[in-house]
Amino acid sequence: MNQQSTTGLSRRRLLSLSTGALLTAGLGAATGLAIAPGVAAAAVPPSQRLPLTGSSDRLFWKKSLHEKPIMQCFAFDNVNGEVYVMQRSDRANSKTEGHLAINRMTLSGDLISRMYLNGFGHGIAFGVQPTANGVVLWTEADAQPYKDNSRARVVCRFPWAASTTPITKDDVELFEPIDGMKMASCSLDLDHNTIAVRYTRDGVDGMRVSLYNLDEFAAHDFSNRLADISTRPVHAIGVTPQGYQHYGQHLYLLQGNPYKDCTTPGQKGTGNTVLGRINFNDETDFETRGTDAGYSLTFREPEGLGLYRHPDGQLRLAMGFASGCAGSRQANIYYKANPPV
Repeated sequence: MNQQSTTGLSRRRLLSLSTGALLTAGLGAATGLAIAPGVAAAAVPPSQRLPLTGSSDRLFWKKSLHEKPIMQCFAFDNVNGEVYVMQRSDRANSKTEGHLAINRMTLSGDLISRMYLNGFGHGIAFGVQPTANGVVLWTEADAQPYKDNSRARVVCRFPWAASTTPITKDDVELFEPIDGMKMASCSLDLDHNTIAVRYTRDGVDGMRVSLYNLDEFAAHDFSNRLADISTRPVHAIGVTPQGYQHYGQHLYLLQGNPYKDCTTPGQKGTGNTVLGRINFNDETDFETRGTDAGYSLTFREPEGLGLYRHPDGQLRLAMGFASGCAGSRQANIYYKANPPV
């Protein structure tokens, strides 16, 4: 039986609102801009920085998701106090064809509902936008073959609608801010009303992240790009990129590999999970810090970053980790204990 949406935010309604009320210029893929990478149209205003050092606290631990595959990333709804966790679906060929499932959960890790996306991508990063009419998700879309996997060609938005019937790219609003972009994904920073888009394309060395005003982006206006930076300063060779999240003038990145043993709890100091930060205004201002968050988990593969609104009202940088063995993977979320500085 399908689970029906309770948001009241239809696709037609989505297309009639602005982003403070979700302003849009229409449905479908927009024409991207062939902008030279690395040239920012305007400086990003100064902001607080989320600490990478210090201890980490556990939000929830060893929680099962609706599907069997590993969690890929997550994003918070800090207005309604919920978290959305993305994973591959159990559908056949989900890895190569980009079929995803999104789990809506409480902050204690209890499952509320789910939604399925067929042909969207790998699940790199995404954003949750609460509105007066319901929740809107911003995700990657239009999966393309990539080695033995898949990656998205563009980004999109659509209203959350709990259901067991999958949606496709024909059901969502597509955005292509840069001509020829590949391996696309996005994150939201609602405090500063911005959207970050990670991408690569032919002729570009490695992954880059562009930053836009969210209202302008939602209106398919990509002309005033705020920044465009390379992720290379913080990515170590041979260590897998595992997600990102931006806040203010800083981009935060996660990388690392799982433990080889999925049955034995890890020991402190044995993992290679690393947090990174790059200043959108100055690529030479960057840092990397190792983290032992969740070190005692089995498998412990880092999977995504997010912005968690702590009970003290301030944001924390949150990290996802998958644990357990294939067929019984579980989701775990930790966050840095120190507030912004």
